[in-house]
Amino acid sequence: MRQKRIFQKAALVVLFAALSLVYVALAWHTKTILVGDDRIFHMERLEEAYKDISNGHFISMISTYSFGKVGQAINTYYPWGNLLFYVPIRVFLKNPITAYYIYLVLEQFLGLVLAYVFAHRLMKRKDAAIVFSILLRFSVYIMFNDFGRADIGEAWAFVFVPLAFLGLYQLLKGNYYYGSIYLVLGLSAEMYCHILTTVFTIGLLLVMYLLTFKYQTEKKNVLITSLISAALFVLSTAAVTIPIIRQLSVHTVVPTASFFTEKEISFNSLVSLSFGNTLGQGLPNVGLAILVIALVGFIGLKNSNLWETYSYILGVLLLVCSTLLFPWYIFKNTPVAHIQFMWRLLPFATFFLALYGSAKICSLYSWRFNGFKLVILNISLVVLALGSIEGFITTQSKNNAIAKTATNFMVPYAYRLNAKGYLNSLSLNQAAAESARYEDYVPYAANTVREKVFNHQVIVNEHKYYLSASSIVSGYQQVTYSIDNLENKSSRIVLPFFIYNSKDYVAYVNGKETPLHASKHSLALVYVKNKRSATITVKYQTPVLYLVARLISGTIILLLVFGMIYLKLKRMKKSGQNE
Repeated sequence: MRQKRIFQKAALVVLFAALSLVYVALAWHTKTILVGDDRIFHMERLEEAYKDISNGHFISMISTYSFGKVGQAINTYYPWGNLLFYVPIRVFLKNPITAYYIYLVLEQFLGLVLAYVFAHRLMKRKDAAIVFSILLRFSVYIMFNDFGRADIGEAWAFVFVPLAFLGLYQLLKGNYYYGSIYLVLGLSAEMYCHILTTVFTIGLLLVMYLLTFKYQTEKKNVLITSLISAALFVLSTAAVTIPIIRQLSVHTVVPTASFFTEKEISFNSLVSLSFGNTLGQGLPNVGLAILVIALVGFIGLKNSNLWETYSYILGVLLLVCSTLLFPWYIFKNTPVAHIQFMWRLLPFATFFLALYGSAKICSLYSWRFNGFKLVILNISLVVLALGSIEGFITTQSKNNAIAKTATNFMVPYAYRLNAKGYLNSLSLNQAAAESARYEDYVPYAANTVREKVFNHQVIVNEHKYYLSASSIVSGYQQVTYSIDNLENKSSRIVLPFFIYNSKDYVAYVNGKETPLHASKHSLALVYVKNKRSATITVKYQTPVLYLVARLISGTIILLLVFGMIYLKLKRMKKSGQNE
């Protein structure tokens, strides 16, 4: 019996690995990274992490290898956990295109596994769990995040959503240790990838908790365990949240809220795009399979259990609320607007509708479906997804969005990138990359001179000029500048490097520490005396508070993982004794 279970699990792993390779095969076959809305942004983040860790350090809170090498605090405000998965792949696979697609393969594999585990525990059916995994992970919105947007932060965060919901399910079933561990690990993994996805997940978990409240037999225990889990979650994510909280004292340029009213979609557009199973840039939708479940799923509500009913209702409501059918414009002048796109609700609509659909499809097994038909259904879902990806590739090809047509890698947004184009497009390899100029999280005082900073303008007393690439050398959390033509007596030098909290930085002139100041535009300012030329290094020093936060978070996460392993081994031992 045990050997049979091991074989079945191994077969499932092989199936999901094969499906993950199939998922990226068409895009990978182009030997390029396809054009995606956020592709360049995340390429810069991936390479910053690769440079940091391959040089023996942890991921930096500021960007010195990427984003123009101007010390922008991208990783202070934007979670970096998903980047950790990329680095070892990039270390062993020097071709960045191969590394990128293996990274997507790993994402899809983990997504399929966690989706299956959640659905299998909930529905107690392997067939329904497989259908759910494929419905979810081969849905158009998942592909939209991976290809159309190339938003690896949101894409990776959603991988762990099923784990968080598995935690809630286990809590409600009275399995408090498992429930707490799954819940904390799931939400923490999300938080280390994308904050907004985590916020949405917490909101929906709360909704599910309240909807099931009157059916809970151990209300007090569930509540107490939930509160303990919340405390553990806060501690396990301190490495991300503490830097953000500390930086609230620094006035920065926040992501624009104008998208909230400019980029929303109508219900007609959502339905039209979904019917066409359309994958494309700026075309968010749920795809044909999920839309059909939403439209005809009410037929099966009469014979549905509690969680199936709630899944369908929540799925449809989220679908509707992701469009202009809901009057989001009334929130345009509130903090809600910083969500930017309310169609970010679509992956959660997909999650609940896929769950409901897989349950209903497999409930037909005993009287209408058989194993062969279920295989055909799963293959059809995969083929449907591949058709969307192929259509996306074909559309880009017709627009001549291919790497070899790109002659100016300073602006590579509209072109596919092969390995050479990928490396040439990185701001690390350019003096002033247009593609790496993001105003988000720039010190507010520096925003008026932001373009000059990205062009690497240096000001020596009253003289302004621009540095060449050879005059700028990136290092871990530091940039070194070679400055010539200084005045003999005293030179006041403003460097193209953002300063957030002055006490976090130190400067060196020709290897000797010197006082560092922040100019009125929040740029690095040093004084050099009696020198005709100077080598100036501006270095960021990670605050001790951040290091303590990382230690606390890492410890909590490790304890939870070891706790989960212990519980698993204990259960396996007990199961073996009962056989």
